[in-house]
Amino acid sequence: MDQLLKQDETYAGDILLEEQFTAAVVQWYYAHGRAFPWRETTNPYHLLLAETLLRQTQAVRVVEPYLELVGRYPDPWLLALANIPKLREWFGPLGLVTRADRLVKTARVLIEEYEGQMPNDLTALLALPGLGRYSARAILCLGFGVRVPMIDEGSGRTLRRVLGREHKGPAFSDRSLMATVEQIMSQTSAREFNLGLLDIAAAYCRPRKPDCARCPVRKACALDKAELARPEETRGASVFFLHLRRVGFANN
Repeated sequence: MDQLLKQDETYAGDILLEEQFTAAVVQWYYAHGRAFPWRETTNPYHLLLAETLLRQTQAVRVVEPYLELVGRYPDPWLLALANIPKLREWFGPLGLVTRADRLVKTARVLIEEYEGQMPNDLTALLALPGLGRYSARAILCLGFGVRVPMIDEGSGRTLRRVLGREHKGPAFSDRSLMATVEQIMSQTSAREFNLGLLDIAAAYCRPRKPDCARCPVRKACALDKAELARPEETRGASVFFLHLRRVGFANN
């Protein structure tokens, strides 16, 4: 009985630490998060346009093209009628001109199969031409309010560092990482948590020379060698939360 009570207390403590970590990310985002026009909309189709433009392109370079594209093709019906060669030419300065072909093809699929509406199902979104796992999850979260992690290489790098995970393979296809994030995400602030992680990764948790001294979640990150030396199957949320308790992150 005592052992069961101890386990219950540990679990309750983990839940509390989980909430405090996600709250730290969310609070930082509200105070310092980047402002982009696609973050001001919940229109799933407009988010599709944004995600297409953002692929392998810096966000600051996408602001004006996004506004122009939304102005030209505010709905799939107009995009389906677009002149593909001209749209390719328009995409020229951004690179990856084949995005023009995929966008028009996607618009036609939306009209033929979904009456011009964006599907709100992950499997259906992934079936759209050229839409990857990160973009599909971003549309679900930001457009439909679904509580799903948005993990790209930047936020995935931050999470792997915080959790003490090995950097093996693309973060967006790391099922174990995805499952852990689903566990620790805030129930009510998934959007802000996801965007906060993206912005923390961009501002502090860079691939080289990360700015750890100013990182808002630095106390949650520096797992010591003893924890990093654990067998991989014992790493994850439980180790992460115990580390938070040890460094006193919960009290800040």
